[in-house]
Amino acid sequence: MTQFPLHSPRPAWVSFGKQVLRRMISDQINAGGKRDAALQDHPKSRLLDTLNDLPRAQHRDSEELDQLRETGIDGWALDDQGRSRPATVLPASRSLIALRLAATFISSRNVMDTLLVPGAVTLLTGLRTAEADFILGACRSGLLPEAWKVTTLGDERHHEQTLRVLQVTTSTGTSRTGDLYRLERNLCEALQQPCPLLVLLPDGESLPDNLNTVLPNPVKLEPLSRDILITQLEHSHSATSKIDREAVEPALPDDDALSQLGDPDVLLALRAPDARSAAERLAAAVSRTRRHAGGAGALTLKDIGGTSPAHQAAADLVADLRSWQRGELKWSAMSRSLLIYGEPGTGKTVLAGAIAASAGVPLVQGSFGAWQARGHLGDMLAAMLTCFQDAKSRKPCVLFIDEIDSCGSRADTGDRNQAYRQQVINEFLRQIDLLHKEEGILLIGATNFPGKIDPAILRPGRFDLHHEMPLPSRQQIQAILEQAFPDSGQDLRPLSRNLTGQTPALIDAKIRDARAKARRQGRSFDPRFLEQVLGQEQGYRSQLDERIAVHECGHVISAWLYGEEVKRVCLSPTGGLTERTTPPHAGLEADFDRQMTIHLAGRAAERLVFGTVSAGAGGGANSDLAQAARLSLAMDHELGLGIHGNAWFGPPDPARLTAEERKRLQEQLDHAEDCARALLYPHRHVLQEMASVLTREREFDASTINRWLKDLPRKGRTDDGPEVIGDDISNEATAFGATSG
Repeated sequence: MTQFPLHSPRPAWVSFGKQVLRRMISDQINAGGKRDAALQDHPKSRLLDTLNDLPRAQHRDSEELDQLRETGIDGWALDDQGRSRPATVLPASRSLIALRLAATFISSRNVMDTLLVPGAVTLLTGLRTAEADFILGACRSGLLPEAWKVTTLGDERHHEQTLRVLQVTTSTGTSRTGDLYRLERNLCEALQQPCPLLVLLPDGESLPDNLNTVLPNPVKLEPLSRDILITQLEHSHSATSKIDREAVEPALPDDDALSQLGDPDVLLALRAPDARSAAERLAAAVSRTRRHAGGAGALTLKDIGGTSPAHQAAADLVADLRSWQRGELKWSAMSRSLLIYGEPGTGKTVLAGAIAASAGVPLVQGSFGAWQARGHLGDMLAAMLTCFQDAKSRKPCVLFIDEIDSCGSRADTGDRNQAYRQQVINEFLRQIDLLHKEEGILLIGATNFPGKIDPAILRPGRFDLHHEMPLPSRQQIQAILEQAFPDSGQDLRPLSRNLTGQTPALIDAKIRDARAKARRQGRSFDPRFLEQVLGQEQGYRSQLDERIAVHECGHVISAWLYGEEVKRVCLSPTGGLTERTTPPHAGLEADFDRQMTIHLAGRAAERLVFGTVSAGAGGGANSDLAQAARLSLAMDHELGLGIHGNAWFGPPDPARLTAEERKRLQEQLDHAEDCARALLYPHRHVLQEMASVLTREREFDASTINRWLKDLPRKGRTDDGPEVIGDDISNEATAFGATSG
């Protein structure tokens, strides 16, 4: 807990804030009748307020106060009749807003000199839509001088002492244009009135550009702070307007933490019987928020490990956010958004949570699936807007949006949902653009299908960085196991080997299943039991794993020989995975032939070692055969490098190829496999030895691959250029039966 000086000086606005609260209580008691004259804004009243706030005004001596504190009683709050609560208390939502307004304007004199000057226009930001009514109430019954009125109407004749309040509220979707027109019309009408104008601009709302340029710089409503909470507790938890600050102040969280708490946390804490208990509940709420800030158990980037480009980008975002918080980096100079894509269960949500947990900021979560489940278009867009508003109210924070591919693309015109999709995408783009005008919010998106997302969403400036989420490495799997067995003291490396090539979601499911089996059998759940369960599942896989290992090592060796960087190769329950980096090339025919050879090198390795091939190179749209076929067809139909020469026919449909085109495709793929087999033949002993060890170890990282292949000669990248081992331009992973990123 951060240490604070006891009895720190109270800010200048506190007396004004207490005066506002007393006037609001008087208004509540009198139900709109004439307020008590003793509560009016008078210099003598302000002097009495100041004297009443001094510690020496307390009648109990220090020894008695200490004795009461030891028994858990706040002696400062007790009046002469032994009561610790005031007779009348404002609802906490009203009193907290009143105190935030008092902290914003500091004194009644400043209210008169800024907010209430004839012709003044004040734009107030830093509030939520739900708080606008409380602000109106505080202005009507406490903040403004006695003779002033507050109105939201534009058609009545305003006398000189009237504050006109205009709240910015707009819809989403098709009705937004009309709302913006009405907003501009109402504002222009209000500007013609002589009375001062207060414009309330909630988080998530925005003014049209032509209004932004003419209105003055906004005044930000003060967020919740220690001083505001102390003043609130003196109002709500004391019959004397005083509390035991020596006990309360050390328990209160710092201002930044308090400003990030939601209304439920604060209101629940204020239900505590005394001020010290309320402060402790607030501290517990902050700890709870920080503990779950990143979600998924609040794992940090250090906890989950990982050296992939996605993990490195996440670490860079955290470092930049911290530099920005320290004032060392301008917000405009850093990347502020990241799109993570990959197969389901690879840990995209966990990575977003780790970014938030590592940065020590809240994680705000939303998803297109959850938004769409709210109902029709208007409900869906309202849910989207609420999510973005929540992020703005909790900054600095991480906003994580899942299932972005569900929004689709405006280029998809083949169904009757085009109008719906267009409105959803347009509003999503608008919200992202508004979000990036704010400072302190990192935007993280996740998708399984990046190719289905509208290009306008993917462009830099909306999502700056795009990285694929790979399957976890052995080190990451070991970190997962350490979370499951924190005090086992056993070597978890054999377990991590058995789980290599599996997604974090699948690993977690297997751990939960093994835990349930141990419970049903009345056995202790430990690493040995989990290893036994996994061994039963994997006992039949030895021959299949051997073939998969040969297949993947064929990809590894061929890519290495052609000068590529191979980052990792591993076996998985559904096949194998080779992660490699394709260096930049000139787009020559030889470059595409080389890629086709690498794609079919797994199939060639099987034929070379076993004399037969399996279906491992085929399967889905990302299989080895599919990727090689796409390259071959693209050369003929789109790239001007094939049989048709200088011609372009657009993306070919494999189902509509002529018999002659099918024959040519088969011949090209046969030739690519023959080239791969010839490439691997001189190194077949290394291929078999490497595959044998991979079958046992189940994963090789880049350094292990380099040790295996360092003595093999590497070919140049192009016929007219030197050998190049390229930068991390694109990650391409080939798998036994499927391709994974």
